[in-house]
Amino acid sequence: MSESSSGPALSLLLLEDSALDAELILARFEEVGWSLQARRVEDRTGFLQALEQGGFELILSDYNVPGFDGASALAAARERCPDTPFLFVSGALGEERAIELLKRGATDYVLKERLERLVPCVTRALREAEGERWRTRAEEALRASEERYALASRATFDAIWDWDPRADTLHWNDTLEQVVGYRPEELEPSVEGWARLLHPEEREQVLGGLRDAVASREERWGEEYRILHKDGAWRDVADRGYIVRDASGQALRMVGAMQDISERKRAERERQRLLQEARGRAEFEQQLMGIVSHDLRNPLSAILMAAALVLRREEASPWLTKTVSRIVSSAERAQRMIRDLLDFTQARMGSGIPLQPATLNLHELAHQVVEEARTAHPERELSFVHQGDGAGVWDSDRIAQVLSNILGNALRYGREGSPVRIESEGQVEHVLLRVHNQGTPIPPELLPRLFEPLTRGGTRLTPSDRSIGLGLFIVRQIVLAHRGTVEVRSSAADGTTFTVRLPRVPPASAAQASVLSPEGS
Repeated sequence: MSESSSGPALSLLLLEDSALDAELILARFEEVGWSLQARRVEDRTGFLQALEQGGFELILSDYNVPGFDGASALAAARERCPDTPFLFVSGALGEERAIELLKRGATDYVLKERLERLVPCVTRALREAEGERWRTRAEEALRASEERYALASRATFDAIWDWDPRADTLHWNDTLEQVVGYRPEELEPSVEGWARLLHPEEREQVLGGLRDAVASREERWGEEYRILHKDGAWRDVADRGYIVRDASGQALRMVGAMQDISERKRAERERQRLLQEARGRAEFEQQLMGIVSHDLRNPLSAILMAAALVLRREEASPWLTKTVSRIVSSAERAQRMIRDLLDFTQARMGSGIPLQPATLNLHELAHQVVEEARTAHPERELSFVHQGDGAGVWDSDRIAQVLSNILGNALRYGREGSPVRIESEGQVEHVLLRVHNQGTPIPPELLPRLFEPLTRGGTRLTPSDRSIGLGLFIVRQIVLAHRGTVEVRSSAADGTTFTVRLPRVPPASAAQASVLSPEGS
């Protein structure tokens, strides 16, 4: 083994039986400053062992080695390391033999009496070997890239295209048939052949956009358009392309993919149709609610006013008083139903329950609602307790509506003769309202849907009911408008409890900016 410490390193295998010739050969490299890691072998056994170990960048071999000729050495090297340069350095090598060895794979040969040629020949051989390795790697990378492209083309449902704008040659992959029904060979391989399939109303726009993209400095082009399928139907497609340019910006190539989006377009058109129908229904509901609000409320108000005047007459007979009282009760119930319908419509249309917040003591409001319920239901036992600070900012009419609806449910569905308990509790940031009653519990399967419209705690709407089943739905909408929560728990052992949690100061809109805080009351 011989080494030199300066210049480019070179791992060398030298087949030479003469120690003197080997020193002369290695000296040529040292003269030019090359650093060598040279392994010298003298016979066939040593040479084959060295080849098995590998790791050499260059092989130099004498042609005449006792018991082992150069042709056999060349064959063994080409079998085990075909890309390593192999040069003969021999004292006697005829021209015909040299040509034959070059044909068998030798890189070059140098005569021992002309060793001044050795380093230039090795330099050229190493350079050519490096170039060959680069070419091999480039070919492998190209084959891998082409294989990935072919696999990607098979994996996608898009029609892949490749256009040369200078020669106007357009090539498609086989997926074209899945998109437009045509095989690539059935279409003229040019932009004109593709353009004939475009919808007449969109052809000029699409072609103009493509030409503008190519003429500009843009790298990408995209368009959605209709294209004629082979079956005669128009298909919606999304087409996207990438433009390859040279250093001056000239378009050299454009590669893209065309995707069938007919189903998506149909879904969009259906969605637009449904939205239009929904807008029409919403406008109709608004008009209908306007009629209900104005044309029904006015005659009901007149009925209530007339009934109130009759009830004030001292000479009215008991029969007349009872009859008019029923009229008043029915008219008030009709008014509540109209109010619920209007609130329901506003909530379902997304506009929400309108609020007019003001400073309020929730304990006092709850006490007032409970007293009204006692007057209407003298036969039922109602207990009301409160604790903590009840001050806050809420819409008093709407909160009274919440408590009245929940309390009405408790009286309607609670067990007759059992008490109903109402609690108002002030906490740090919230005030709680609770209404509890005993009776048949709400079925567990109905609890998740209890605040949906037309749902009751045990039954659906029936013709005999005295309301339209919107009370709890509206309760939840009013509580949500105050940024609060409402929940219910119901069991045979503990009864049914509705709990409303209201923040003391819900977020105010610009129109409500002047509302006082609880502390400012």
